[in-house]
Amino acid sequence: MEPQTAQRLLDLNQDFYSGFAGSFAETRAAPQPGFKRLLDYLPDPCRTVVDVGCGNGRFGLFLQDNDLDISYTGVDFTDEFLQLAGATITGTFLTRDISRPGFLQDEAKFDLGVCLATLQHIPGQANRAAVLREMAGHLVENGRIFLSNWQFAHSARQRRKIVPWEEAGLQPGEVEPGDYLLTWQRDGRGLRYVHLIDHEETAWLAAEASLCIVEEFRSDGREGDLNLYSILAKGV
Repeated sequence: MEPQTAQRLLDLNQDFYSGFAGSFAETRAAPQPGFKRLLDYLPDPCRTVVDVGCGNGRFGLFLQDNDLDISYTGVDFTDEFLQLAGATITGTFLTRDISRPGFLQDEAKFDLGVCLATLQHIPGQANRAAVLREMAGHLVENGRIFLSNWQFAHSARQRRKIVPWEEAGLQPGEVEPGDYLLTWQRDGRGLRYVHLIDHEETAWLAAEASLCIVEEFRSDGREGDLNLYSILAKGV
């Protein structure tokens, strides 16, 4: 993907999440059902977690509500989300653009890294791989990374949100296979970029970051399978 196209998509999502932070957070208040299953895969010990693309911090709140004594760091590029997260949970919050190299620079290594429904918003396969490598580089030897990615294209209900690229001033040939433009219809109409990260791409991304897939499962949504969860560890 051309750098200027990737930047246009990043700007599109920045505008969307800044403009709809409040209404979006309202739909993301409760923990996902898949979160509970992730508890079985926490590393031992698990003292520190970095939540990359933390949004309103609902995974951090989930950890605290389960009385887990874990030092939480939330990273996001949207100040509005970080303010919402900081109002409800205890932790450290960093405004960082995770699409840029070194977004975890100067941060200590962590036991657990999570990137839930976020990697799907990074345009360009090479850029997604760079994000995962950055996280892997800040993982302790026995640590783990939790990913979740939206499997919207497998749901007829969710596919209705897909609109032509022309609505964002782009042509299909400018984006990569698996890239989609989706609408948002709550408190106004918005557009956001989402990439469909399936099992095959997850496996490729993991290999690029010298990680292995420990386990995968599907959960969430009315259908019960709208998110693909992947538990990753350093390769052996």
